[in-house]
Amino acid sequence: MKKVSGRAVVPKSRILKVALDLFSSKGYEETKMSEIARRVGLSVGALYLRFRSKEDLCLELIRDQTKDYDELARRFTGAGVDPVQALGDYIEFCLEYAFRKKQLLSMFMREYRLHFIGPLRKTFLKSQHRIIRDILVAGAEKGVFRPMNYDDAALMIFAGIRGVILLKIIFGTGDAKTMSKSLFQLITDGIRKDTQ
Repeated sequence: MKKVSGRAVVPKSRILKVALDLFSSKGYEETKMSEIARRVGLSVGALYLRFRSKEDLCLELIRDQTKDYDELARRFTGAGVDPVQALGDYIEFCLEYAFRKKQLLSMFMREYRLHFIGPLRKTFLKSQHRIIRDILVAGAEKGVFRPMNYDDAALMIFAGIRGVILLKIIFGTGDAKTMSKSLFQLITDGIRKDTQ
């Protein structure tokens, strides 16, 4: 492919797609900026004009791939939301979203030691923990969930969702709808008042 040096010639989305393909298949450390540049038809210098470093490129890729997640996930909390329905819908949403972003999650699993991803992971855990906790508290306040340690329960639900995602990525088992219903049933059997 002929190399070009202009900023507008190769869309950022194309660069990010190639980076995702390479990071998820070869790994972050094994992928060189020169390889990304070659695959999109840019000179290495032109790629560095767009992204100061491979780390910046990777962070931009993660932001691009997850930009809508938090906003979409927040719809499961708030006034007028049925907590039981919200919990089921939240679990299904998380699984469907993760299964659509399988390449990104493969990269995250492969690159768990990258220091610059750590803060993103912590922020993600904190935001998802808050959403789950809010659903549980609302359910207890409405009398449909029994009182519990909401922080621990939210972490366990988060871990359960991540476990299902790992099963899908590693072993290719199940589909989002079936697995989300099974996980929801397992969780609600333990926290609903009417199942005691």
